[in-house]
Amino acid sequence: LAQHAYNDPRIDDVFDIKAWVCVSDDFTVFKVTRTILEAITKSTDDSRNLQMVHERLLVELKDKKFLLVLDDVWNEKLDEWVAVQTPLYFGAEGSRIIVTTRNKKVASSMRSKEHYLQQLQEDYCWQLFAEHAFQNANPQSNPDFMKIGMKIVEKCKGLPLALKTMGSLLHTKSILEWKGILESEIWELDNSDIVPALALSYHHIPSHLKR
Repeated sequence: LAQHAYNDPRIDDVFDIKAWVCVSDDFTVFKVTRTILEAITKSTDDSRNLQMVHERLLVELKDKKFLLVLDDVWNEKLDEWVAVQTPLYFGAEGSRIIVTTRNKKVASSMRSKEHYLQQLQEDYCWQLFAEHAFQNANPQSNPDFMKIGMKIVEKCKGLPLALKTMGSLLHTKSILEWKGILESEIWELDNSDIVPALALSYHHIPSHLKR
């Protein structure tokens, strides 16, 4: 939903600046603030400390109306978020910050309006998965893949990121690999901090990409 809003052409007519920053769980005030600055300037920043980053970001945002999306936030520490926001207050009136998270505590700690996404309907789930798993191929021409794929879609529980991730992962896999993923024990994970589909995708990427 945040992506659709961010990519809507009408947004460019409303805001002077827009930036999308993937935060994830590798969080430090300095790193996140510098990443925001780099996303806005579209250039590498060489600031040596937080004060320098704040000053440069303030210059970029001062009196400008901006849209900032902070994606996949996990940090719950309010004092650190206050530090990140310090230069953001200098933007023009009407500036907006959208935060996406899978952690309810993060949503509450932001002290802003919360919007909880509903799971996708079954038809949309299959459509999203198939778009990434089969791409230009017709799923109906691959009935064995389609049968397993529909069971995998059920396990993704209507979560768009899980559906896209699993579809992309399975695109180049054999029927045996599809079956192996369907029968993986990772689906039984009882941990609200991780989506099994994402754990599976991480498990199957090359070791040199696991940073």
